[in-house]
Amino acid sequence: MNTQPIEVKRKNRQELLYNIAKRIAVVAAVLAGILSVLMIANYIQTKSVDPLNSQAISQLMTKLQENPEDTVLIEQIRALDLLARKAYFTHQWQLRTGSYLLFTFVLVLLLALKYMNSLEPRLPDLSKSPEPEKILEGRLLSRKYILFGGLGLVLLAFVLGVLSQTELKKIGIVQPKKSQGTSEFPSIQEIRNNWPGFRGPEGIGWAYHTDVPTEWDGPSGQNILWKIPIPHPGYNSPIIWGKRIFLSGGDRRTQVVYCIDADSGEILWQTVLNDIPGSPERRPQVTEDTGFAAPTMTTDGTRVFALFATGDIACLDFEGKRIWAKNLGVPENHYGHSSSLITYQDLLLVQYDQNTGGRLLALRIQSGDMVYDQPRDVAISWASPILVNTGSRAELILNSNPSVMSHDPRTGQELWRVRCMLGEIAPSPAYAEGMVFVVNDYARLAAIKLGESAELVWEYIDDLSEVSSPLATKDFLIMAASYGTVTCFERKTGNRLWIEEFDEGFYSSPILVGDLVYLMDMAGVVYIFKADKE
Repeated sequence: MNTQPIEVKRKNRQELLYNIAKRIAVVAAVLAGILSVLMIANYIQTKSVDPLNSQAISQLMTKLQENPEDTVLIEQIRALDLLARKAYFTHQWQLRTGSYLLFTFVLVLLLALKYMNSLEPRLPDLSKSPEPEKILEGRLLSRKYILFGGLGLVLLAFVLGVLSQTELKKIGIVQPKKSQGTSEFPSIQEIRNNWPGFRGPEGIGWAYHTDVPTEWDGPSGQNILWKIPIPHPGYNSPIIWGKRIFLSGGDRRTQVVYCIDADSGEILWQTVLNDIPGSPERRPQVTEDTGFAAPTMTTDGTRVFALFATGDIACLDFEGKRIWAKNLGVPENHYGHSSSLITYQDLLLVQYDQNTGGRLLALRIQSGDMVYDQPRDVAISWASPILVNTGSRAELILNSNPSVMSHDPRTGQELWRVRCMLGEIAPSPAYAEGMVFVVNDYARLAAIKLGESAELVWEYIDDLSEVSSPLATKDFLIMAASYGTVTCFERKTGNRLWIEEFDEGFYSSPILVGDLVYLMDMAGVVYIFKADKE
């Protein structure tokens, strides 16, 4: 039987399959090379884009501080912020998808080469004359350079794709989870539409809602929608997100977080936080005017965070379910801890100044993991931090003894300090138009101008506040004292415009609503007056 035609057919079929595999390998190699170049270029472009600290948005935010009622400007900021974030996450999606495609192309290439190798004849073709040795050596060397160069390019692109995902996980924005935005953490506009922490957005005492009543009376019920008792005491302030109000309370036996419906006053849920790992068996000693729940809570619009005098800190979702809880160490504090919480992007920030020295803590909001624990060479304080955008960067500013200090909220690194304070610091800083204002009784009221460096530009030493935080507006600075005086200054110069005496003193801090100032005295009477020269 003649087997030659069968052998020819077999060789022809192998040659056809070999050529198909070769074409597949070439196409996969070309696509992998093109994709690698695109991924590297995309990665470089992505590294230069930071939608969270956009210079254009920062400039618009500075203009908004000058005219907070400019709705057109607000919409421009919102649109630009959304556009920047969409572009950022598009780049990340492209890198992630590119990594998967690159892996697929390389895998197809390797499989095609492997199949081609299995089809090649094992013995050399003796019908062809051998190539000269130098030509063969040159071809082998060229192929080696091409092979290793291509593999290096592919490997670099793949590593950059993986690094991109790792960096996103570190900052907690791999995939947006909130339906109302494109990031896990809220935009500045969302923050300003709510009241997320002590003294509102950024902690500076500015309310961006102006539809606020100017007349009401508790005893008679005039303009009172509802009022309810809170089972456990707490000297913290309410925080608000949407239609939900959050408060914390505590005593020697328990620690509680409350969620209240803003329309009806119904307590939607209350979560007890007594079984936190590391919590002390015996609660620390606190004074009556501080208590166990003095720090005001904060929220990122998805979670709420509470801190107590025990050092217990907890994160709950909006339904009251505990996400994480831990103990930061019992504060060594002879009055009781009262510094309030604030968030920055995916970080929960804690000013933890006590008798053993100061600390600035940053915890990951999703897990409670410690991101940094920055030592601060300051004495104990009860003030709360403010978080402002100066136009060029975000700064976390803390009032403390002996120095007012600014930190990078992302890293905890100190940015500047001005030595101007004394005593037991309780008032938090104020901020407006590139100037920071701090005060403490037996020390001074100090105005600090920010720029390339921080500079003390004016000070005042009479009728100083010991608890109430000052309020800075575009033109004025207003300060209330515990012995009943309210003083108004010209913001830029420190020129005193007026001083008014009241029967009761002030522990609460003034709030700006439009051009009106709201201030409650120790008897529960709210005074409303214009921020004006008289």
